[in-house]
Amino acid sequence: MTTVAAAPPYPVAPLAYPADWYPDPWHIAPLRWWDGSGWTPILRGPYGEAWPRPMVVAPPFVAKGPGIKGGGVAGVGAAVGFVASAAVGIGYVVAANGEPINVNSTWFLLISQLALWVGFVGAVIVNSHRNGTGSLRTDYGLSLPRLGDLWRGVSGGLLGRLVPLLLLIVIVLAGSGFGRPNGASPKVLGVVPSGMAGWVVVVTLAVAGAPIVEELFFRGLIQGAFTRRVGPIPAIFITAVMFSVAHIFNEGLFAPLILFPAAVILGYLRYKTGRLAAGMVAHSVFNASMFLLFLVPAFR
Repeated sequence: MTTVAAAPPYPVAPLAYPADWYPDPWHIAPLRWWDGSGWTPILRGPYGEAWPRPMVVAPPFVAKGPGIKGGGVAGVGAAVGFVASAAVGIGYVVAANGEPINVNSTWFLLISQLALWVGFVGAVIVNSHRNGTGSLRTDYGLSLPRLGDLWRGVSGGLLGRLVPLLLLIVIVLAGSGFGRPNGASPKVLGVVPSGMAGWVVVVTLAVAGAPIVEELFFRGLIQGAFTRRVGPIPAIFITAVMFSVAHIFNEGLFAPLILFPAAVILGYLRYKTGRLAAGMVAHSVFNASMFLLFLVPAFR
């Protein structure tokens, strides 16, 4: 009886098979490429650790919400701003022949704050041209306030001031009461300017400058980048934490406790309106109300 051998599952004669994928005769991978005249090292399918892995292609990124990327640019901008602000302090020490810095000095307050904001604004502009359209209105929602922004901003600013006010009341009652100025209050408020010029500079920076620059940087750039990455609600809280912690450097350890509720409100206004104007108004009202507290002797 004659036995006929079964045909092998792979080519044995170069001229009998066209170039294509065939079962790997060495059983290293499911398939190996036959180029029409011989076996090649090109494999297909899962194979052993000793052999090169096929290239893994990451799935395309799907944005979780509106916003442009720019977390790295924001980090560089913040670093530049803090370094520039520190350089101002070093310059003052050198100019004063090693004397300690008077952090309440009018010119020191002004120049160090402007140096910090150079990094913030620079990051916003650079990122808009690098990752966005080049328009601050389109990329971050910068616009003039509308009527609805005004009442939302005033309400949000006063609501954000509620927690710091309650904290101040507790401090005042635990200290000297409402009969005379309380030395702890300025530390909580983060403001201790000296002289008329100092007050003018601090009020201008806090009520006019900070609402524009900080809302652009934190709610525009940073919250927008996180919204794109993780979605709007997580982005509000992440940005609020970053905003609150960043103010420790010039407002002390009370800053996160005081600013976090207000920062959440500012983030919500950005999310709800899609623009920055309402948050800028709220930020201005929040800071302005701080100065009004100094009219009450116990909060001085």
